[in-house]
Amino acid sequence: MWVHFEKDSMRLNFIRIALEKRGAPWMGNTTGLAPKSVMPFGIVLPMVSALCLTILPGLSAPQAQDLRSVLEESAIPDYRVLPVTVLSPEIRETRRSVPTQVLTPDALAPFLGDPMLMDEVDASMLGRVITGPDGNVLLGQFSPFLAQNLPLSETGLYTVFRRGDTLTHPASGEYLATMAHVVGVARLDEPGAIAALTMVRSAEEAMPGDHLIAYKAPSRSAYLYPAPAQFPLDAYVLSTFGIASGAGGYSLVVISVGRRDGIQPGHLLSTRYPEQTILLTSKTVSPARARDNCRITDAKEAVYVRMLRCDERVPSQRELRGRSGELMRLPEGRAGELMVVRVFNRVSYALVRSTERAVQVGDRVVSPDA
Repeated sequence: MWVHFEKDSMRLNFIRIALEKRGAPWMGNTTGLAPKSVMPFGIVLPMVSALCLTILPGLSAPQAQDLRSVLEESAIPDYRVLPVTVLSPEIRETRRSVPTQVLTPDALAPFLGDPMLMDEVDASMLGRVITGPDGNVLLGQFSPFLAQNLPLSETGLYTVFRRGDTLTHPASGEYLATMAHVVGVARLDEPGAIAALTMVRSAEEAMPGDHLIAYKAPSRSAYLYPAPAQFPLDAYVLSTFGIASGAGGYSLVVISVGRRDGIQPGHLLSTRYPEQTILLTSKTVSPARARDNCRITDAKEAVYVRMLRCDERVPSQRELRGRSGELMRLPEGRAGELMVVRVFNRVSYALVRSTERAVQVGDRVVSPDA
């Protein structure tokens, strides 16, 4: 930094000292200033504070800033004794709270499908599949087909479904609902009394006679907060969607309770398989003759176990007396855990979260604490 001054000697001496302290070269009119007349900086420094208000107004902005920097750097530090805290290692125990489990709609979407009931559909707003090209009766994805009586659809998309099973209460026989089996989604190509459509999404083949309604995107905006049902419950599994061997993990089932029974999405329920009767019979088994030995080894008795169906007549003890048979009744046991994902008035759709045995139609549904 080069500074030129034409001021009085006192101001020049002051600025020169400040700049020398800062390490900047000095050039200026030093007339009347002898090196011997310059006092040591340690003596000048106390004067700076007193003269600061007098000198600063006559300096330019960069010069004043340099002077402030010199004063700040040369200030006498303020030493203070800080308190000392002695730390020693120790084990700290923190109680972790169990976080609330939240299931997002995107996490559940692959398992939910499109649950529907015929009871929720307006019969006057149903279209009907007529046929496919060249009289085809099996319509898969991207297959064109004809339909009639189509209702208005703002998106031009239609849900294709067919009538499913009728659900009744296993104990009381009360009618509960009629299922609607969704097979796919179709797009309208040419409107008219006989409209032309194309299957754009297919879970299975559509057939003549299937119904069409205006497509509505599944409502998946709500988050599910799984929590055990806190009230007594005695319900049944009504459907496993055609899985004869029973529903496994992450499969949908229909249960015989709904909104009127206090069921809400997110409720956790337990399934229990009913008591079962098995028939134990013993038979004498004779091993086959060996080729190189005609001797017959001792006959052995083997026990055969057969599980009786729920609709099969249980034989009486008199009938078993001559058959070396024995009846044994197995107690009720836990089959798995369900989480309710869709609630209707009388029935609900539930997702199988875990299983100890395949969940089957007729299994009881109870509260987890029961």
